[in-house]
Amino acid sequence: MFSSIEKMRSGKMNSFITFLGNAYLALWNSIFCYVPSYAFRSFVLRVFYGVKMGSNVNIHSGVKMLKPWGVVIGNDVNIQMGSFLDGRGGIRIGDNVDVTLYVKILTQQHDMQDGNYTTISKAVTIEDNCVIGSYVLVMPGVRICEGGVIGAGSVVVKDVREWHIAVGNPCREIKSRANLINYKVGYRRHFH
Repeated sequence: MFSSIEKMRSGKMNSFITFLGNAYLALWNSIFCYVPSYAFRSFVLRVFYGVKMGSNVNIHSGVKMLKPWGVVIGNDVNIQMGSFLDGRGGIRIGDNVDVTLYVKILTQQHDMQDGNYTTISKAVTIEDNCVIGSYVLVMPGVRICEGGVIGAGSVVVKDVREWHIAVGNPCREIKSRANLINYKVGYRRHFH
């Protein structure tokens, strides 16, 4: 049995399987992610792409993904339009998190010191009650601890401690944040 599987994974069959996988993912990134219905997008991601999502999760229009089945999202989460989630190395997003406009979360990169240009995968974790500002780039292996806030346009290359605000390129903590949260993320806009 395993020899049959290995034959399928080698040569032309492997290329065909890769083609089908890429076509399947292209359906989300080119068509489904733009359908103006939160319910439709959530249904497609849960049922056809295996994204594990809690309740009151709003995936806005134009959110693109690689390996969506590597993404786990908690309750009361907004992922706003134009964002990109790279699930190849695994992404865990906690409860009550706001991922704002055009955020990019990467989980793979190449080892620039390796002559073979080896790909390295590292999971990204965003804990509960975090806010990720617009146009932020989160690099592989980063943990943004509970209550962390990342300022717009920042490049996050290392972990951010609990209840801290961090900004810049590279991102650095600038001050602590009050840990009294009285809101739930989860707003929706019409036709998004």
